[in-house]
Amino acid sequence: MNRQIYAIALFGLTISTAAMTVQPSFISAKPKPIAAPMHLADSSALTDLALHLKKINAKMYGAYWCPHCTQQKELFGKSAIQSINYVECDPRGENAKPNLCKTAKVTGYPTWEINGKQYVGVQSLEELAKWSGYKGSTKF
Repeated sequence: MNRQIYAIALFGLTISTAAMTVQPSFISAKPKPIAAPMHLADSSALTDLALHLKKINAKMYGAYWCPHCTQQKELFGKSAIQSINYVECDPRGENAKPNLCKTAKVTGYPTWEINGKQYVGVQSLEELAKWSGYKGSTKF
């Protein structure tokens, strides 16, 4: 009996969390940018990849409240992520450009636009390097 109650409580918590992610109306009207902890040490390979993505005009579309976007940013590290062309899609976010997201027909976060193709979800650095034609070091 106790296990059933616990399972129901846990299930309810999961639904609530998912609802908050899907329906960001629970978030205040004046958001503060999420300061993502960057777990990986910055390296020249990360910076080189980020600069390459910027050079070919690759874009990462996302939302400030999106945990997957935060995860994607953490893969680059604190320094390299500054070079990425990031487009904030939520109109309540900092430097928001929701019209660009609408024009690009973004359906989920994060979405990468690389060489005319879109890739939805968190992508590995190796995949981003391959899709973008990056020829530098891939020792990320």
